[in-house]
Amino acid sequence: MTDIKTIEKTISVFISYSWDSEEHKDWVLGLANKLTENGICVFLDRYDLKVGKPMTHFMEKSVNQADKVLLIMTPNYKDKADNRIGGVGYEYSMITQELYEKQDSEKFIPIRRNGSYDESAPKFLRSFISHDMTKDIIFEKDFTALLRIIYDEPEIIRPPLGKRPSFISNVSTKDSIILIDDKANLAKSHMNTFAKWTIDFRLTSLKDQNKSSLFRLITSNIVIDKENKFSLPLILGNNYKVSHQPSIIYEIPLERFHAYNHLMHEKLIIEDGLVHYEFSEYGNQDIWLLYILQPFSTLFYLIVILNSVHKQLNRAIDFYIDINFISDRKSLLYSDYSPFKYSRIFNIQKMSIPENRGKITLNFSEISKDTVFNAIEKLYSIFSAENPRSQNPYVTLDRQYFNMMTDEFLK
Repeated sequence: MTDIKTIEKTISVFISYSWDSEEHKDWVLGLANKLTENGICVFLDRYDLKVGKPMTHFMEKSVNQADKVLLIMTPNYKDKADNRIGGVGYEYSMITQELYEKQDSEKFIPIRRNGSYDESAPKFLRSFISHDMTKDIIFEKDFTALLRIIYDEPEIIRPPLGKRPSFISNVSTKDSIILIDDKANLAKSHMNTFAKWTIDFRLTSLKDQNKSSLFRLITSNIVIDKENKFSLPLILGNNYKVSHQPSIIYEIPLERFHAYNHLMHEKLIIEDGLVHYEFSEYGNQDIWLLYILQPFSTLFYLIVILNSVHKQLNRAIDFYIDINFISDRKSLLYSDYSPFKYSRIFNIQKMSIPENRGKITLNFSEISKDTVFNAIEKLYSIFSAENPRSQNPYVTLDRQYFNMMTDEFLK
């Protein structure tokens, strides 16, 4: 018999079975051979039990020293085990005693070879889940599954435990915040079309910060453009602050853009655990060439600022951004109005927002060039090609340009 002490870091298995027939004995021997070929040391009577050696000693040593014990269940095995007949009965007595003392069910692996479960499972194993190897046509599949059981390498693995949710409801009174009255602005400006972005930073990891402390944290980390001496994002410039009681509000008032028939309006509010931003534009065009430079840049700079805030508090990042868009006209992407570069191929084909409305959520548990790039690229995917045969249905950003643009801000 192979001595367990000579086997280092090798899983050992003892096979308990009944000599039902020559065919059954050959099947068990074949199973033992395949297990051996797959790095498992098998204790088997036909390997180790020689003439002149005590059978009971072999069985005792095998059951005690093996890492796993395979119980090849058949109706004959059940009968001998339950009635304590022969070698099977002796082995089964030791097995039930060890199970009773240690409650270690993982060591013993019931394998159903013939008959139904009730017909082949001994009484003490009735509550155990068995491994089915009754169908020779799928033997290889069942054998692979058995190897996984022996090596404790399950095919399905429990995923890593995530973070405890914050239980901040996505639907709250803050969801109803409306800062810009688009209907009033359309009447005031004598325009008849509009497009609007609403961006909500829901700061799960900063939920304990009231609006005053959140205001101080954000404004103390504002990015300053050294050449032009203005704040980034533009709306957080001190001259745009219009209220601090009862709410902290910033506003870039309704003003004309380069074209005579194009106006813009921005507002931002800081509340407990929330930064809410709105950007609206108005005109009389039949088709919008959206000015995403302003809202997308604001989004980018606020992400950079929040990165600094979390570092300042030595706090893990955990927040998400809800972005909503709505317009009453077809809304197109236009490279001259975009803060991030992308391939010219997307200017050749029409990239529009389907149904003139869109909604997207960006989740952050880390802020790096990769995570920010992926988030911004996901945001650009709100635009899609109108040509159904297009090989480029969604916008792909220029990563090299993005890296160059972000290096300075993410230091």
